[in-house]
Amino acid sequence: MAGTPQIESRDNWIVLNFETLDQALQLLSPWKDVRHRKDALQQITKALSAVGLSVEIKVKGRRIAELVAGQIRGPIVALLGPAG
Repeated sequence: MAGTPQIESRDNWIVLNFETLDQALQLLSPWKDVRHRKDALQQITKALSAVGLSVEIKVKGRRIAELVAGQIRGPIVALLGPAG
């Protein structure tokens, strides 16, 4: 299936490795504006943290985001732009 990431896990991490940035950003496609995307990503991050999981999102092996300990880290934050 086009856009499906390679998935691996190690310890409490789930790693999603996409071929393109556009494919990775499809994770947020249900939310059409920046504010809702950031809110959704924050809620997902909190839910993962609550069950002891973290997610790393990569494009061609390069990390663009980490959802860990209730925080969103990495270049994805800048890609989402200001919420204003």
